[in-house]
Amino acid sequence: MRIAIDFTATPRNKTGIGRYLLGLLLGLQSVASEHTFFLFVHDDDIDGFPILSDRFTIVPVKSKILRRTWIRILWEQFVLPFRLRKLRIDLLHCPNFTMPYAVRLVNPRIRVVGTFHDMTYFFLPEFHVGWKREFFKFYIRHTARRADKLITISENSRADIPRYCRPQNPDVAVTCMGVDPRFFTSPPASEALLSRLSITSPYILYVGTQEPRKNIPGLIEGFRLLPDSLTSTHQLVICGKKGWLYDEIDGLLSQYPHLRSRVIFTGFVPDDDLPSLIRSARVFAYVSFYEGFGIPVIESMASGVLTVTSRGSSLEEVAGDGALLVDPRTPSSIAAALSFALTPGNESEKTQMISRGIERAGTYTWSRCAEETLAAYRDAADWDAASKGGRR
Repeated sequence: MRIAIDFTATPRNKTGIGRYLLGLLLGLQSVASEHTFFLFVHDDDIDGFPILSDRFTIVPVKSKILRRTWIRILWEQFVLPFRLRKLRIDLLHCPNFTMPYAVRLVNPRIRVVGTFHDMTYFFLPEFHVGWKREFFKFYIRHTARRADKLITISENSRADIPRYCRPQNPDVAVTCMGVDPRFFTSPPASEALLSRLSITSPYILYVGTQEPRKNIPGLIEGFRLLPDSLTSTHQLVICGKKGWLYDEIDGLLSQYPHLRSRVIFTGFVPDDDLPSLIRSARVFAYVSFYEGFGIPVIESMASGVLTVTSRGSSLEEVAGDGALLVDPRTPSSIAAALSFALTPGNESEKTQMISRGIERAGTYTWSRCAEETLAAYRDAADWDAASKGGRR
């Protein structure tokens, strides 16, 4: 098949969907496949998606125009279908909830695979900007009814999908994300890197966008509840770009001025620095209220770092018995796990947990994700062939 994947929803600083697409691309290039791939990528980010196989072709789009969300949506709906027809595409993979709904008017035989990462726009509306929440709820429902196959990234998310939309094809595939092999072998962070990030003490690390769903205020409250002997000798390092409602985090710290020197905000950290930064952490804390998967959790487990994450959602599914699980809505629960991890004692238990985490992280590979995705592509083709004539 001639397969197109739309990468245009990906920002240059890759978090979330960007890391998913980069990992999927590397995985697809590592497995044997008879297919030919065409990747729609912003022309200012071509170097961000390395091509290692002649079966893969970059199709550049104009970033100066399409970085504007509303223009990108118009392009997706009214221009992309004609680009696909010109390239004689057999299957389109739309990896971020939406799809061009007129695509079959232009390309009657094309198959469409859509990726739904989670359903939080429906059941955690308070964690999304209003216009974005309603926009994605609309697109999710329509994509579900029109796509030949849906993919999601965890069993937990697969269970949520039929509660909020009606997939045309009810057989939703799970393609778990992977972990970059560098996290298993990276050396500790250099003094130069730590100095550049203003890290001067042993540290608890968080990596991710600073937005309400990530529960950074809860993590700060958990840190505040630690004994003075720990808060005075450790830093809480928060890596990631600012998202919406960041002011809530700043307002919380203004209530506890003694913590300002102990809580460090580094901003976005390049991917090349992350493996070493995670490996040198005393504890990795990712206590989000909800995640569709949670790549940072498997990255920290792969790095051999004690990991604290949330009970429930896919985070518990992904971490298994390789991490300390907490109630993300209870700061005292977060504090208890952090204290256990940082306080000397129970070393055998901690070592066993770290070993389980490394072993579990090893089961999540991008080649596995690619194989499962290719199987979903084949299922989409079979679904189209088996059901043609009555569904459109």
